[in-house]
Amino acid sequence: MTDSQRMVRLNLDLSPELNQILDELAKKIGTNKSDVLRQAITLMQIMVIAKEETKKLGVPEANQLIANEIILSSEQQPKPHPLDTFIETFGTWEDTRTAEQIVDEIYSSRTVSDV
Repeated sequence: MTDSQRMVRLNLDLSPELNQILDELAKKIGTNKSDVLRQAITLMQIMVIAKEETKKLGVPEANQLIANEIILSSEQQPKPHPLDTFIETFGTWEDTRTAEQIVDEIYSSRTVSDV
């Protein structure tokens, strides 16, 4: 099986502006629009992995200062952990009793039943 037989064909609707940008990028790097999109997907994958690992991705100047930081848009941000959402919604457990007092109350409230 050849590479062309394994490839997936994708139809993509672009605005005229994005199509022009895609053409310009292809000319600048000496390739075609499909290769530009493949490289863009790879770059996006690197960015998402870095974000998941709480790393930052940036574009450094020659002197190693970050000129531009790449930030994911809000809809691409990782979802918060369900426990964080729960605590934000309902708050944390607050009790003035000690742990021993709580355990004693649990034990004293137990009942025995004959089944």
